[in-house]
Amino acid sequence: MMQRTSDPGVIEHRLLELAYTTDAKITAPVLAYYAMCSIEDAENVLDNLVARDRIQMEVEDDGSITYLIADRQKLTPRHEPPAPHALVPTHSVPLAIRHGREANPGLAAVFSLFIPGAGQLYAGRVVAAILWFLVVSAGYALILPGLVLHVFCIVSAAAAAHRLNSSVARLQLQHGL
Repeated sequence: MMQRTSDPGVIEHRLLELAYTTDAKITAPVLAYYAMCSIEDAENVLDNLVARDRIQMEVEDDGSITYLIADRQKLTPRHEPPAPHALVPTHSVPLAIRHGREANPGLAAVFSLFIPGAGQLYAGRVVAAILWFLVVSAGYALILPGLVLHVFCIVSAAAAAHRLNSSVARLQLQHGL
């Protein structure tokens, strides 16, 4: 999924995709829609390219401004496999997702029932496991807060396993598995 941007380099890249994969007339609003940026950012990129003689500006009879790219031809878009971790460093993705395994939310809850944080660890969330263990352990020093925190830990473990399963399913869909 594309995200909104104001980066001129990204907008220019999306302009090239628009120009060479569609027959659409290139205008600032069309580029803004396609590149997921503001119309002002699209106009700035287009005007900069005109100033550098990379593209040409043309005023239509109705007063609308279109931009022309010399030798424009429609190309077949590249079909590259999606990079599921392109924006997320690999070390921050739970190990279980990287290996494509699923976790049982009920089992994660049971693990955390006996040892706070064990369910999160089972779901591949090591940092969360350590934090839950420390917080619940500290809460038990005050007795009642420890019990309440332990319940939240159990629910969190089941939710972590459920999120892991959703992530694994999403990756499998992306890769056609």
